[in-house]
Formats: sequence, C-alpha cells, structure tokens
Amino acid sequence: MFWQMVNVEHSKIFKRAILWTELALLALIVIAVNGIAFTVLKGGSSGADSGIEQFLTWPEALIASLSVSAGPNLGGLMIIVLVGALMAQEYTWGTLQMWISRGVPRPLFLGAKFTAILLPALLLVLTPLIVGALVSAVFSLILLGGIPFAQVTWGQLGLDTILYTYSLLPYAGLAFLLAVASRSTVVSIGGGLAYVLLIEGIALQLIGSVLGGIWAQIGTYLPGGLAKGLLSLNSGLTVEVGDSPGLVTPFLEPGPAAVGIGLYIVLFVVVSILIFRRQDLNV
Repeated sequence: MFWQMVNVEHSKIFKRAILWTELALLALIVIAVNGIAFTVLKGGSSGADSGIEQFLTWPEALIASLSVSAGPNLGGLMIIVLVGALMAQEYTWGTLQMWISRGVPRPLFLGAKFTAILLPALLLVLTPLIVGALVSAVFSLILLGGIPFAQVTWGQLGLDTILYTYSLLPYAGLAFLLAVASRSTVVSIGGGLAYVLLIEGIALQLIGSVLGGIWAQIGTYLPGGLAKGLLSLNSGLTVEVGDSPGLVTPFLEPGPAAVGIGLYIVLFVVVSILIFRRQDLNV
C-alpha cells in the first residue's frame, strides 16, 4: 500500500503547475546567468577573463550549475514553496480527509507523501545541471574549441547530484511540518522562506558578528551550515561570520554533516506525524 500511495502522490505532483513552473524558472535562471557572464566576458577587462571563462566552460560550469539548487541557495527556497503548497492544500481540497476516511493509517499517509517529495527534489537538482551542461557545452565549443569530456569526473558529479538533493530535504521537512501544524499554505511557505532568508541569511550573521564566541558557530549546526559542510567535500570551505575576519567558522566534515541533516529530516517528519495523529480533520 505504501508504494501504491507514493505512485498516486507522484501522479498528483506531476499534474501540478507549480512543479513545472519552478523547473522552468530554474532553467531560465541558469540560461540568464550564463548569458550575462558571456556578455561580460566579451566586453570586460582581461583580469576577470580567466575566472569567467572557467565559470562558462566544462568542467567548472557543471558544478556552478549544480550549486544553484543547493539547500542554502535557490533550491531550498524552491523546495519550501513546492512542499508547502502541496501539503497545505491537501487540507483545503479535502483529499487528505478522503484518504484517512478510507482507513489509511495516518503515519503511512504522511510517510508516503514525504517520500513522494524525493523525486521532485531530484528534478530541482537535475534541471539546472542538465540545462547548464547544455549551455556550457556551447560556450566550451566557442571558447575552448571543444568539449573537455575527459576532464569531468563523472562519478563525483553523480555523487554531488545526490548530495545536493539530500541538502534540500531538511527544508522540505520544515515546510512539511509547518503545513501540517498550521494547515495553511501562507504559513508553511512564508514561515519556511522567513527561516531561510531572515534566520539563516541575516540574523545568525548579525548575532555572530556582535556576540562572537559560541554564538558565531550556531549556524554551523543548522540545516544551511550542515549543507555547506556536506557540499564542501572537495573544497575545504570555511565561512566568515559577518564582516569580522577574526570570526571564521569551519563547516563540519561531510560525514557528521550528513548525519546532522538526517536528524533534522527525521525530526521534522516525526513531529509532523505526532501532530497529524492528534488533528481533527473535520475542522
């Protein structure tokens, strides 16, 4: 029954305009960014030419396209909007009540709904990657005279695709929880976006730059910080808190970061189920 319900959810999701709108928007953003970069390259100073050319051509362009869909970047915002709309509207349309009235266990229902989100999350990652690969292949032909297939580490690119998809899931879980708790599309989407843009994007940097110490490290253990640690597998990134050069917080290693992300996902889904089990669906 579980996988049958997942298939039903997939059919519903892929009939929704919001998914295709988000995928089209991601594709347009990748095309626009690459187009602007190429225009700058053709009319810019020679000092910036090398970096822009690498951004536009394989293999660096593939990772640049993939990074658009990372959890802390545009991908996190997209998955929040998608999941918030999909889950909250179940209450409004009455489809949720219909499934439960037919004897489907509530934990099974929510588990199937969240599992069905995995495929759209993968598409949010694959779309900019595929579109970026095609666009940058053209620019590679123009700028390099060929496409350097041999320089691409295909196995690592496949692993990165999985990791970027995984980095979206805590944000999906947060929107899922807010939708179940509030039964409101506005609250689930607005609350999720406010968390990403205000808390992870602004508030933590201000707190870290003002208070320093342990406060500067809080962001390391939130979904955005964990995602950056996970995705820094080959980059050794560090993050500067605020504008102070003395406050530099290293991300967690990819292994612990992956565990932390998993804990967030489990927490959000389990709390959603606990709330859902006690809800009066006749309201």
